[in-house]
Amino acid sequence: MGQLLNEPIRAEHDASGRLTAYEWRGARYAVAAVLKTYAAPPHGTVYRVRVNSAEGVAVAELGRDADRWRLRHVFPA
Repeated sequence: MGQLLNEPIRAEHDASGRLTAYEWRGARYAVAAVLKTYAAPPHGTVYRVRVNSAEGVAVAELGRDADRWRLRHVFPA
């Protein structure tokens, strides 16, 4: 089961605006793939992504509301 976090993150994008990584609690997580994107009114857009880090691979759910990003859930891969 996933872990509910709902904590702020700093998202990184490439020149085309594609989500490439995020920083959370001082660690950087590279986005390997965007698995799913969906709207979640009134909470903006939700991105389910596969991430790589020093700890291994996981699936994370990121929420975006305007320019604010939050790490919503983390699931073991």
